Parts: sequence; C-alpha cells; structure tokens
Amino acid sequence: MTTRKIYWDREDLLLRLRRIEGQVRGVQAMIDADKSCESILVQVAAIEGALKKVSRIINACSVAERVAEISNTPDPTDAIKEALQDLIRYG
Repeated sequence: MTTRKIYWDREDLLLRLRRIEGQVRGVQAMIDADKSCESILVQVAAIEGALKKVSRIINACSVAERVAEISNTPDPTDAIKEALQDLIRYG
C-alpha cells in the first residue's frame, strides 16, 4: 500500500464544504420563501465561487502529486501530458 502525501489542509476543506452545504440549504429556503430572483442569484454566485476555490485547492494538490510522480519517472512526457490535461479539464 502506498502512502499519499496530502497537500491540503483537510479540516479547512471540510469546513469550506460544510459552509457551501449551508449556503445551498439557504438557497433552498429562499426559493421556498419566494425570495427575489436577484437575491437567490447572489447566493448562487457565492456558492459557485466557494466551489471554485475548493476545486483550485484540490487541483493544486493534484499538480503537486503529479510533480512528485514525474520526478520519479525516467521519461516524464506522458505524465506531463496527463497533468496538463487534468489542469485543462478541472482547472
């Protein structure tokens, strides 16, 4: 079994995700209470921004893992291509 080095603060990510979960519940309550579309859209934009931040943190971890992998590879070409594809796909 290989040990993975974690490049993020687990508790920070979990806290961010709990906040996002709360924001989503808040939007559900706003819709249930017939709040204005503008108010709801503001909250949805905040959720999107928070999710993008989580994605960037995890993406940075992926890059760090790939760099470690690449440094142990005699011919890193394929590993570099895969890392770049992941950045494009998820970045």
